[in-house]
Amino acid sequence: MFAGGGAKGKVWPQIMADVLGVEVRIPVVKESTSLGCAICAGTGTGWYADLQSGSEGLARTERVLSPGSANHRVYQELYKKWTKVYARSLTMVEDGLLEPLWWPAGA
Repeated sequence: MFAGGGAKGKVWPQIMADVLGVEVRIPVVKESTSLGCAICAGTGTGWYADLQSGSEGLARTERVLSPGSANHRVYQELYKKWTKVYARSLTMVEDGLLEPLWWPAGA
């Protein structure tokens, strides 16, 4: 399930399906935080027996995107290259030749 602002477009959800190689479901209600609160409230008040039945009762799918197998293969090849580039950049950071791309919280 792909929710939030990105789910409102057509390109980004298809890219996610292609990159991950899985079906991407676009919900009717894209504001997942609000929907999650409603599911929790319904469960807490006894409207639903548990979170699973609340989810099944409220989270409806608007459309389903299937991954393109040719695109998925291209992304997999690019990912292999990216992991090599990333590993080399980490080595250069450790050697003091580059600044890191990001700092973890608290570092």
